[in-house]
Amino acid sequence: MAAAGDRFPDLYLPCNHAVLARNHYVHGSKAAFDYQEHFTEFAFLTDTLEFVFAASDLLDVGWDLNGWIENGSTMTHAFGAYIVSFSVNMQRLKAVAAK
Repeated sequence: MAAAGDRFPDLYLPCNHAVLARNHYVHGSKAAFDYQEHFTEFAFLTDTLEFVFAASDLLDVGWDLNGWIENGSTMTHAFGAYIVSFSVNMQRLKAVAAK
């Protein structure tokens, strides 16, 4: 997501894992990790897709993502929670995916 600059490093990773999870549930392919055992990481995949698709639509109509991020978050919106917890969730996903 170019509009965010370097705020979301490796954003492709949860997106790729979301596709793998979808393929697992739809086509029965091998899971990248145990989605039930690591539900927090699995939920991060869903949150990532929601963020990427919704933010993309908002950016198309002129939303200033960086300005919004700079204002900080009260964690009352899903995007705020996603942004604040992004780095921790990425670390967790990378740890689980590396196994």
